[in-house]
Amino acid sequence: MVMVYLDTKDSILLKSNDRTFHVLYYILRQTNFETNLWYSDKINKTYIMNKLGISTPGLDKHIASLKERNFIKPAEVRGRYRINLELLST
Repeated sequence: MVMVYLDTKDSILLKSNDRTFHVLYYILRQTNFETNLWYSDKINKTYIMNKLGISTPGLDKHIASLKERNFIKPAEVRGRYRINLELLST
């Protein structure tokens, strides 16, 4: 389990050299923890791309990496992901 602070710019995720964890930081900030869903819509993706200065294909690669690492899982509805809370404590 990893303890993640989202209310500070000193988050361990942002200090990582792995840019995929930077993407995870912003995904977690956009996640609705009542439903445990992140909406992979144009607004949320554009926000992340602007914050990190990455392109759409770059963001898609990071999202694919998060799926491979089992940090996020596709939800029942297309364009939505569930956060694997077994790995994270937010």
